[in-house]
Amino acid sequence: MKRDNTNIIGDIVRKLMRNPKLAKKLDELDALNICKEVIGEKLNKYINDIIISNGKLIIKLKSAVLRNELSYQKTNIITKVNNKLGKEIIKEIILK
Repeated sequence: MKRDNTNIIGDIVRKLMRNPKLAKKLDELDALNICKEVIGEKLNKYINDIIISNGKLIIKLKSAVLRNELSYQKTNIITKVNNKLGKEIIKEIILK
């Protein structure tokens, strides 16, 4: 007879989620996805790379014009991302 592993897998996932390092990384991944939603599809095509490091959202852009435009919206983006997450993950945005 085969054992039902769904309970065992569920226990493993719960244990992993209690790990603070892993939970932080998962929150950062959620923040990246939300950030892409907040910025929008049309502007995402001008983004080369986007990462989170120590509470800083680092966005590498192809366009200087877009960099200038997003610099005016930094606080708005931070507020929207953190509100959707329900946590303060993003503290600062760096545009490159």
